[in-house]
Amino acid sequence: MSAIADREDSTTAVEQGKISHMAMWETIKALAKRAKDFLGLWSLLPPSLIAVTGGYLSTGVQWIARFGAFGWFASGLISFVLSAIGFGMIARSRLWRIEARSRARILGDSSPFDPMARVYESKRLYLRDLAPLGRKQVRGKSFVNCEIIGPGTAVLLLQSDTTKPPNAFKDNKTFDVDCIEIDSGPAARSVLAIEFWDCDFSDCQFYNMSLLFFGRQNDTLHWITKDSRQALLAASGGTASIIDQAGNSSEQNPS
Repeated sequence: MSAIADREDSTTAVEQGKISHMAMWETIKALAKRAKDFLGLWSLLPPSLIAVTGGYLSTGVQWIARFGAFGWFASGLISFVLSAIGFGMIARSRLWRIEARSRARILGDSSPFDPMARVYESKRLYLRDLAPLGRKQVRGKSFVNCEIIGPGTAVLLLQSDTTKPPNAFKDNKTFDVDCIEIDSGPAARSVLAIEFWDCDFSDCQFYNMSLLFFGRQNDTLHWITKDSRQALLAASGGTASIIDQAGNSSEQNPS
């Protein structure tokens, strides 16, 4: 009985910890949203300052001064509109340049590289070049500070010898990438994906692709599948405690 009570106390502590963590996370997200809304008002500050300055300087113009406060207000309003349009055009031109660089990255060519090399460092590499038509595997490579670009689907961190240490996957970033956790059985193998066997990735950037993993490697990535680690089954004494992703728990008798 004491063992069952200890297990129930442990389950309750886990539940309380998860609920506390979720509440703190929701509070942080609410504060971040408020800060974002507040900072959004700063975009109106430069046109407003220009409008105030224009209205003030218009007081020294004789034909505007004849209209009194209406003339000053109209001058400030015109200054605000024109400055807002100008700042908007500047922001839009920056966005166009960013879009142009993104298109060039996606539609461009790989950096010159030796297909037989074992280590690629500071290279821009496209999936279509790493695995040309008819090939589905890349083996024994190390990628350091590389840009790996789709479109396409890749399976990472496959090992031909499970007795060796796991392949490295650290300090990598993803942009427009979906990460999918899949089963390790043969039936789950993708017929379209390029498989990276015995490959290490460090300080790399992945663009415009889907990445498949047999296990969740990094919670900061954009995962679109459920975390298999969230379903914890602890069977002891004829009962099983299951904790789902929402932090709820239930006890079931195994059949």
